[in-house]
Amino acid sequence: MHYKAIAFDFGNTLCPWDEEQYWEVTRTALSHMCARIPGKDLDAVLDTFSRYRNEDSSINLPQSLENDLPGIYQKTATEMCGKPLSSADLADLVDAHVKAFVGVCNAPKGLKEFLARLSSKYRLALLSNYPLPDAIRLSLVKFDVEKLFKPILVSGDLGIIKPHRMIFEKLLADLSLPAEEVLFVGDDWVADIIGASASGMSCIQIKNHHTSNKLEGVFGTYIRQAVYRPEFSAWREAKPLAVLNSVLDLEGWLEKA
Repeated sequence: MHYKAIAFDFGNTLCPWDEEQYWEVTRTALSHMCARIPGKDLDAVLDTFSRYRNEDSSINLPQSLENDLPGIYQKTATEMCGKPLSSADLADLVDAHVKAFVGVCNAPKGLKEFLARLSSKYRLALLSNYPLPDAIRLSLVKFDVEKLFKPILVSGDLGIIKPHRMIFEKLLADLSLPAEEVLFVGDDWVADIIGASASGMSCIQIKNHHTSNKLEGVFGTYIRQAVYRPEFSAWREAKPLAVLNSVLDLEGWLEKA
């Protein structure tokens, strides 16, 4: 098949993203909150945040709706100090989260050159789940690859997450291409492989960064409930065209395909 475009997931596809990084980002942001809540230690704030995050995830993610992370921060602050953060303080906290995210994200060696070579043959797009879109976009700026991707779609802008069919339809509409001319590359079986397959795209799964960790019990379990919705009934056994150990292996696979 001659593909005209390749669309990539971000975390655990273009770069590693694991439990340690998640908690480093979260703790950094909540440390900023603690500075504004006298007498409250980080562990107490973290416990409250985690409870609200889990509650929202259990409601939103099975429906493929994105969490309102600033709202979760705001509910945490309200419970901990009896009043919400000011707009300026909330903006500072979100900014701290974004900067911490960008700080812990690191591109694999050779990623920039790999994407540049691909961009000479294919249109490149990015479609990622994350509640704060600037975290993804500024990470691409850090990697010096953001100009290679058009469009860049992040769930936080759209209010829905993969595997929701509408987010993949938005990708195809922005590319102005039919599904059969777009190859999707991602790590997650439900969000990426089933989601893209249900929208008519062929898929490649990346496995090198994927690790089993406690976050699967928070996010993965809830996202996977989406597969039982009627629109995914025919795609529960969806399989990728190939499973690669690294996104950097995609170039060789395309040459042989």
